[in-house]
Formats: sequence, structure tokens, C-alpha cells
Amino acid sequence: MSNEIPDNVKVSLRSIGLTDYEISIYLTLISKGPMDARELSDASGVPYSRIYNILTQLEKQKMWLVKEEESRPSRYFAKSPDEALVIAKKQYSDSFYEHSNRIINTLAPIYQSHDTPIKIALYIHRGRDVCINKALSLINLAKTAIYLVSTKYEFLEVFYEDIKKARARGVTDLRLLIEAEALEDKKFRSLIKKYASLCEIRWRDQIFGSAVIIDEGEDAFIMLSESFFPKKMSYFGVLTDHVAFGPASLYYYDYLYKSAKEAKID
Repeated sequence: MSNEIPDNVKVSLRSIGLTDYEISIYLTLISKGPMDARELSDASGVPYSRIYNILTQLEKQKMWLVKEEESRPSRYFAKSPDEALVIAKKQYSDSFYEHSNRIINTLAPIYQSHDTPIKIALYIHRGRDVCINKALSLINLAKTAIYLVSTKYEFLEVFYEDIKKARARGVTDLRLLIEAEALEDKKFRSLIKKYASLCEIRWRDQIFGSAVIIDEGEDAFIMLSESFFPKKMSYFGVLTDHVAFGPASLYYYDYLYKSAKEAKID
């Protein structure tokens, strides 16, 4: 196999679930192009007695390869690294949620039966500017995803430039959830039209407050405006360092988002 592939790349491939033989086969196809099983065995150093099982695993289950059925003998093509990694990430995510649900459903009732108190730090942010600055700090930390929900025009107006910068630096999973009433407001519609060039937008009834969630629930910040409290309380933001806060916020956001309707902005 070609020696120009750095060892740290092989370590990374191993860390996301490929075996050494699978890595050898994939990198051989990346380096040398399509091959049949015999050629792959010779070029990669994988024993011929093992080659078909490993190729089947890479093609059918992990989906890093494509088999050309028309040729005789069949040749194998490596999928591009970006495509293979998208598939690997989805498979990992699906598997993680399946296993995590099983663990939670089994162990949570046992844990809860002891009525063990949990002490967490709850952080309260008050005031318009304080809440906006905290939300912006999360937006600027995002690496892969930003999920917004807001009933407030002023929040979205302030967030726009930072969302635009996030998109420019490679944050492509951008979603915005708004309230149905917003689409009836001319000024709000004009702002939403600007957002439409950056992110996917949906709307629904019964949205309470605003929130920023980043990177698959890595962190979250929830804001409520003065309409939820006596006027003297103004804006009110909540976050916590509890490990479940971000994922729980994302779970609820997904529920709202999936049941919302696509916003069609003319």
C-alpha cells in the first residue's frame, strides 16, 4: 500500500470504527483506484482468504465502497472521504440513539427509584443586552450547527450578522423556528426573507420564548421576554452546566421543528 498516507489519518479512521484490514483496503482504493478482489489483496496486504468478507462489510454495512457488478471479476471503488464520513456519522448517530434509548429505558427507572437528589448550577441572566450577548456568544462558538427559535423580532435582527458569519465559516446546519404570527407582520417577513438565504425556516403556533442551541445539543440558552413576567423583570435567560440540558433542549426543539410547517417566503 502507498506510504504517503500519514499514520494519524489511519488512527482517525480506526477511531471512527474501521478495522486495520478495512483501513488498508480503503486507503489502497483511495491511492490506487478501482481494483478487483485479487488485486486488492495483493496491493493492500489483506489475506485473500479474508478479502471478500471484509469487502462485503465495507460495501453492505459500512458503505465506504461501491461494487461494480457489470465487470468480471467485479471491481471495487472507494467512495469519496466526505461522502463516506457523512454515512459513518449517520450510522454512528443512529446506533448511538438506539443504544442510549435502551440504556435510559432500562437504567433510568432503577436510578430514579432511589430518589437521589441532583445538585446542579443554574445560571440566570437578566436584561435584554445580557441575554443577547450570551446568545451571541453561543452562536459564535458553534462549529457545525445552530438551531434558533424566536418570537422576538429584535433578537433575530441582532443575531442576523453573526448567523451570516457562522455560515461563512462553515456552519451549514442552520435552522430557524418562528411563530405563525410573525409571517403576518411585514417587518418580520422582511427579516425572515433575509434569513431564508442562510437557513431552513419553519413556523408553528404556540412557541414560547427564544432559544439558541448549538452543535447537536453541546450547549443551549433559553430566553423569555417581559411578556412572561411582571414588567419589572424584563428579559430572563436560563442555562445550566448539567450535561443533559443541551441534549434535552435539542430533543424538544426537534419535536417542535418536525411538527412545524415550512415557511414559504415570497
